[in-house]
Amino acid sequence: MLLLHSCKKVAHDEAAGNNAPANGREAVQEEPITPLGRAIPLPAGSSQVQLNTQSGVVATHIPIIMVHGLGGFGPGEFGSFNYWGGVDNIPLYLTNNGYPAYATSVGPFSSNFDRAVDLYYYIKGGYVDYGKFHSTQYGHHQTKSRYYPGVYPEWDANHPVHLLGHSMGGITVRKLLTLLEQGDKTELQDPAHAELFSGGKTGWVKSVTTISTPHNGATLTYKLLPDYAPFVKGLVIAAAGLAGASLEADALYDFDLEQWDLEREPGESFAAYAARVGNSRIWTTDDYSGHDVTPEAARDWNQAEPDSKNVYYFSVTTKNTTKGLLTGWEYPRLTTFPALIPVAFPVPIIMGLGNYTQNTPGKVVIDEKWWANDGAANVYGMSGPNTSIIKPYAPDALEKGVWNHIGVYNGYDHFAIIGMGMIPYNVRPFYMNLANLLAAVE
Repeated sequence: MLLLHSCKKVAHDEAAGNNAPANGREAVQEEPITPLGRAIPLPAGSSQVQLNTQSGVVATHIPIIMVHGLGGFGPGEFGSFNYWGGVDNIPLYLTNNGYPAYATSVGPFSSNFDRAVDLYYYIKGGYVDYGKFHSTQYGHHQTKSRYYPGVYPEWDANHPVHLLGHSMGGITVRKLLTLLEQGDKTELQDPAHAELFSGGKTGWVKSVTTISTPHNGATLTYKLLPDYAPFVKGLVIAAAGLAGASLEADALYDFDLEQWDLEREPGESFAAYAARVGNSRIWTTDDYSGHDVTPEAARDWNQAEPDSKNVYYFSVTTKNTTKGLLTGWEYPRLTTFPALIPVAFPVPIIMGLGNYTQNTPGKVVIDEKWWANDGAANVYGMSGPNTSIIKPYAPDALEKGVWNHIGVYNGYDHFAIIGMGMIPYNVRPFYMNLANLLAAVE
């Protein structure tokens, strides 16, 4: 909180020459907080399941595959602390209430392509194969030595799944869907290519749901790319602190970069491990997450990989800023996760997410429509890619191949919506409502 007040004072004092009021403080437009239990109306004929905590419910629904975002972690990597729920366990909660759900683990800082391939094998099982041509292009190993047993090995067109991603996880599930249905033309040139790259797997995915996903890219990358490796280390340390976990535990956190020869050695300290990761050549390539969430990368992918006409798309937007009445800048709420405040807070010249602008040849134009954010991702783009058809969610007018925007959840930052915010929100009602919706389109 001290950091927030300090930043706020600097911002307002420096803004005195930019129409800020004489007392140095800019009034903001207050907006009501959205209840996490806000009902999501279901299509006609569907029934809303009552919330309960009774275990042993027979699971008859299509599994929900939950994919973490940039810097995220898989089950057990922070002890009993979970990416989905924090001290709670949302996948377990949904499963116990009849909606089988699986938390997954993919490369937290890997490229979107590598993450999508990781995800395929994490679900289906097998040895990861990134493809001969992709691996050669970027200079990493084609395969991993670890074997994935698969959380849902029966996965196919007769046993489909719902894909649900948070943050970059939403971009990852879109890439996986493209690979499933269309394959990869370059990798098909290899006679020994992995089955994933053959495509033709229509019907394997029933729906795609994205939460807080920067489909048009994130301006946060412009703030971080010059020093991305330190950000990587800092994000992991912050997550460990939130979990109350010791980073020196051997089994704690995995950068999951085996293809880059970046496995943690037995007895290696986290500091040494993180230093090796930070000094890796991965950051000098375009094959890592920081590159893939830039607005320019998003622009190219949105144009090259159109939405599938075979699945239902749903999106959820989170917003945790309030608009300045004089400048129009977007200020982070007091509930914003402290590590996000320095990059989100708008100040002159340096600029944060709340007032970042850019008009550089060859790059995406960044203007005021990008300013509202949830501390990490821009509100603009969370409803769906700018090349897609996006409609407000209407339960009786659902269409495949169209983004059905469930709406803005105001008052929740990038981590609060998954149960890891500064305030311990009960996110169970939110995810149960989503599970009910997904069951309604089965």
